[in-house]
Amino acid sequence: MSADAKLELVWGSGEQVFAFGIGQWRTLQENVNRRRLAIGAPLVGPMDLLNAVKANNAWPDDVRDIIRIGLIGGGMSPRDAHLELTQHFDSTPPLQHMKPALVILMAGLAGPPGASEDGGKKKTPASRKADQSISD
Repeated sequence: MSADAKLELVWGSGEQVFAFGIGQWRTLQENVNRRRLAIGAPLVGPMDLLNAVKANNAWPDDVRDIIRIGLIGGGMSPRDAHLELTQHFDSTPPLQHMKPALVILMAGLAGPPGASEDGGKKKTPASRKADQSISD
């Protein structure tokens, strides 16, 4: 898995790079739980948020933050990320953004689809067998 969990998705104005490393998780947790503290709602952790997005039951601002923070983590400037969200999120139904948000969060937790622990290279059966014989 890559250390920065970079992921390319078509969203908004086209192909975008998203990344969700530890810094992005910290920012997301602060934003998500600040809203909950303000109204006395229970705090949520990463898996709670992931499950809410998966069930299409996440707060719209949480979904917006996932996409915004992922864009910034992927290298987009905060200003450009704000413009992208203003144009492509704010005027559309939040449910259509749940799937991209879920994919972004999953890439942050488990790595981008198709990545493996050896830096993104998928292991062939022969290389797995060689690794097993080295560790024996």
